[in-house]
Amino acid sequence: MADDIVQDTFLRVVTTPSLPDQQFAQSYLYRTAQNLVIDHFRRERILTFVQDPDKVFEVVADDAPSPEQIAWSRQELRRLQVSLNALPKNLRDVFVLARLEGKTYGEIGVELGIPTQTAFSRMVRALSLVKDAMEKFEKK
Repeated sequence: MADDIVQDTFLRVVTTPSLPDQQFAQSYLYRTAQNLVIDHFRRERILTFVQDPDKVFEVVADDAPSPEQIAWSRQELRRLQVSLNALPKNLRDVFVLARLEGKTYGEIGVELGIPTQTAFSRMVRALSLVKDAMEKFEKK
């Protein structure tokens, strides 16, 4: 274990983009080694909760979506696209600028040449229409 810590310390120090001044080099080296030792014991403490540490990753939940989740998400995206395409252009423009491009209502107002309050009102209307359209899809 000590050899591994020394090797890991060396690798950390060598790969550090900006090393400290020479007067702090020894402290930096010791601190790096100390942190690696602490990390090692933390991992050991966690692994004691698992009966077979070699199989620890077999019991970790997989974050990848299931085929059903992928199919459902694609279906929802298609429904959303249909809903957005059905919006009047002035509402769709505000929706796209706000939700897809992340612009503020002030920025949208400047870009579209409308007051900020109008941009906000159009967004409220767009969200209401999209929500209604998505609910209709669910009822089918």
